Amino acid sequence: MSFQTPNPKPATIGRVVHDARRRRVGRSPGVVGKGEFKPGEAVRSLTRIINDGIYPHRDIGETLVYQGDAGMVRERWSFLGESYYTVEFFTCAAVVIMRGREMKRAAQQGA
Repeated sequence: MSFQTPNPKPATIGRVVHDARRRRVGRSPGVVGKGEFKPGEAVRSLTRIINDGIYPHRDIGETLVYQGDAGMVRERWSFLGESYYTVEFFTCAAVVIMRGREMKRAAQQGA
């Protein structure tokens, strides 16, 4: 006598769904660095950028960009719904990736 056992379907344990368009980043409406920056636009850093070990030929913890340093936006791109900018700082000889809230337009320095 042979018994056929039905193949049980695997139980669904959990389902994780991620929609990048619904991702929210904590921002307040009064952020100075809000807005879009275009390639070729002059900007100033609002924060100090230090090497976390990714930047080559620099020591870990070394300051790459100081607050207030002027740079030029090279390109704009997005990842997981957030905009990032590749910025070149000539005085520091550094090219870093920054978020919009970490910089402001250079024309706003006196304001």
